[in-house]
Amino acid sequence: MMWLIPMFIVATFAVGAIKLRFVPPPGASTVVHFRRGSIRISRGSLRPHAREDVREMLSEAGVTRAFIAIMPNQRVVFSRKIPAAMHQRLRNVLLNQWA
Repeated sequence: MMWLIPMFIVATFAVGAIKLRFVPPPGASTVVHFRRGSIRISRGSLRPHAREDVREMLSEAGVTRAFIAIMPNQRVVFSRKIPAAMHQRLRNVLLNQWA
């Protein structure tokens, strides 16, 4: 029964990290990682022009490390490091890349 307490604590921290946007949600269809001016796609894909637009926008905003996750229902989750004022512009680039 004592093993339940550590498992509960770990699960609570994991859920908290996702809810507070420290890590991308596990169900994302596309995950974009940005670090010091370069972009890495760990899940899914981005078209080259969208990739370059996102890289440029984040660099200009002074973001050094962040993630963007696109969920299967087209909801976009941004890490805490990305300014809220940029969210809509980034969302437009990411969701309209296939149009």
